[in-house]
Amino acid sequence: MADEKADPGSAIPFERHVAAAEARAASRYFEAGVPMRDCLELAADVYLPVDSADGPVPVVVTATPYGKEAQVADRELWRHHGYGFVAADVRGRGKSEGIWDAHVNDAKDTHDLIEWVAAQPWCNGVVGTTGLSYGGWIQWAAASQHPPHLKAMISTSAAGRWQQEIPYTNGVFQLFFAWWSYRTRRRILETYGFVRTDWYEKLSTLPFKALEDYIDSPSPTWDNLADRYTLDDFYRALRFDGHYDEIDVPCLHVTGWYDQEDLLGAFHHYEMMMDNSPARDNQYLIVGPWSHVGSRNPSRFYSGIDFGPEAALDVEAEHVRFFDYWLKGSDNGLTSLDRVRLFEPGRNAWRNAGVWPTSSTTRTLHLGDGALLEREPTESGQRSYRYDPMDPVPTGLTISRYPLYEDVPLDQTETEQRDDVLYFTSAPLDHELVISGWPRLELFASSDCDDTDWHVKVTDVDLDGRSLRLTQGCLRAACRNSLEFLEPMEPGETYAFSIELWPTHHVLRPGHSIRVSVTSSDFPWFARSLNQFGPVHLQSEAKVAINTVFYGGEFPSRLVLPVEG
Repeated sequence: MADEKADPGSAIPFERHVAAAEARAASRYFEAGVPMRDCLELAADVYLPVDSADGPVPVVVTATPYGKEAQVADRELWRHHGYGFVAADVRGRGKSEGIWDAHVNDAKDTHDLIEWVAAQPWCNGVVGTTGLSYGGWIQWAAASQHPPHLKAMISTSAAGRWQQEIPYTNGVFQLFFAWWSYRTRRRILETYGFVRTDWYEKLSTLPFKALEDYIDSPSPTWDNLADRYTLDDFYRALRFDGHYDEIDVPCLHVTGWYDQEDLLGAFHHYEMMMDNSPARDNQYLIVGPWSHVGSRNPSRFYSGIDFGPEAALDVEAEHVRFFDYWLKGSDNGLTSLDRVRLFEPGRNAWRNAGVWPTSSTTRTLHLGDGALLEREPTESGQRSYRYDPMDPVPTGLTISRYPLYEDVPLDQTETEQRDDVLYFTSAPLDHELVISGWPRLELFASSDCDDTDWHVKVTDVDLDGRSLRLTQGCLRAACRNSLEFLEPMEPGETYAFSIELWPTHHVLRPGHSIRVSVTSSDFPWFARSLNQFGPVHLQSEAKVAINTVFYGGEFPSRLVLPVEG
């Protein structure tokens, strides 16, 4: 064939050489049905490194309810670095068989997926897992089942303590899960209807359980999320509190200080592994000034705040270094790194801390008459506000644009001017103060109703008077003693509430002040309390409450901050 162009150095004609290369590349991707122990199949995409020599390789696995074909960034990252990559649709989503019932089947299914991958001829028996959010939690569910071929995990922003974090945060329902249930109501993500919906109006529906008519899903997911408002056996089964001593897996934990969804879970997994796991020396923690999704794709910006170029960490390089060490045995210096790396808002620089938290003591600030005081006020006092569920304190975001196009605001300056927000501000600091750990507010308060919610934010008030959120927390009054057995309040009686605030590491500069605010709503991220005891998801009649905060004397309300000494 005289017109064929020869490939230099090869007797194979050029066109046939190219075709053969393309065929080899194509053969490195295929779709597979992965059998589960109950004979159902999960659909999985298998990607093998195009340029690798023939032979088995370590494989990175992820499972997702958001579409296996959408895992493009991970697919290209791992193929480029000589790994196989397998992305599977969870049961009942995408092409996978079965009924979609969020979280219920993921432990056993992901265990079986990992072991199926390990047994394939293209895998060398070494498997790592990765994933963000739901894909982060799935890894812990699988690890609790002890798959023998799971060698390392990269868990990004994973849920952990069900009913302390999600779907109810200490008794307060995250209404975010209504639009999440809508988006996942069918086998593929809802897009068109999701964008066109007036979600503020929809999330104003009372009772909020009635959103099931709009969600219109055959899945039991919404029922499990909305109906179960206590820590019951269903949610206990999704927690691994007593099992971390059995999980012997190295893990890179990644999250962001401004992750509105799973910041608490990420820290819970890390802390439990450090306290209990035989692999405690192989736990690594990276926390940046990022959102939920931003923990996988870091930026220097959050909510209009520029944290500087260092904030945009090359997290993919961190992922590769971690798996190269644990899955390939590369001597790449991983073990010489500090196990904990924290970005310090306020200083806007990375801190190679080595430990979490960095606090060595606590600092207590006492609530006074609009002030946070170093000493208990000499006289007792009280401040009240009128909480109307039909005029709630706004979260301040367009929820249909979350999480890709809009952040949950940090700036609370305008919100704090509302009549239904009480705030207490410290004197300007005369020296730098580093808060690191889990703060809490010990609050003495009452209501003229038999139930209500407490929403708390701690902010950094700068020299211009701008008040930027650094942590927050909430508590349903009826959950003050237990998440299992709820108790109404006696109207007018004063109770002690211990409100856990989210983990934080923040540097307050000289001249800045600390502020704590107390109110009773944060809508539409959280469902509104209608100020009534009972099943909140079925309530439709709003009552206005007069809520009162007490301080001084026999009611020493105080903010307890973990700080560096």
